[in-house]
Amino acid sequence: MRTQAVIASIIGGLAAASTATFVALVWWQGWTLAVVMATVVCFTVAASYRFAIRPWHLRWGATDDEVGRPMPGDELLPDADSVTRAISIDATADEVWPWLVQLGYGKAGWYSYDWIDNDGVPSADRVLTEHQNLAVGGRILMMPTMGFGVREIVEPSHIVSVLEDGSTSWCLALHPDGDGVRLVSRWRPTVDRSLGGMAMLAVVEPGTFIMEQKMLRTIRQRVEAARTNEVMP
Repeated sequence: MRTQAVIASIIGGLAAASTATFVALVWWQGWTLAVVMATVVCFTVAASYRFAIRPWHLRWGATDDEVGRPMPGDELLPDADSVTRAISIDATADEVWPWLVQLGYGKAGWYSYDWIDNDGVPSADRVLTEHQNLAVGGRILMMPTMGFGVREIVEPSHIVSVLEDGSTSWCLALHPDGDGVRLVSRWRPTVDRSLGGMAMLAVVEPGTFIMEQKMLRTIRQRVEAARTNEVMP
């Protein structure tokens, strides 16, 4: 499918660019100095990500209370890691809820970067009545062959789902916040601590953040835009 091909091309492009850069260094500075320079660069990038970028993006937008607060579905994978991201929306939970229920491939899309997600089909910019029937046992698809199975749904409070291979749980929850609402996303991934697993995590984790922050911001923009249109005379 197009989504899988785009992701593969991005990863392949990054690998090709890294290889080409190293080859250019060898040609320019010689093998020994190129290896030293590449090692220093890799160490600096890895350290910056581990100690500065990663702690920031694993809790992007979330308060200390939201990071530490138990959420529905946490008990499904009690030994998993925890990632909490959040955003404020100037709307009620009832107004945000329909946009969450229709989330996913083949429905409203993921409200993220459409050239990657949903096989390039633009995400919905309105509530789709035909996709408002999400229930326990339903699926939130990322791709045609991969997605989350819904374990719990309480309107207009939260949706709990688990990746079909059982490795990751996900909760999307709405919490009142003054006149608006906080949309909180809690991921609990089971991380493979092997060398290969950590290498894969280094690729998947930043990519997931890039896509999710866009998703949260787009949901906010579309909910607030729809609300403004509704109250206009």
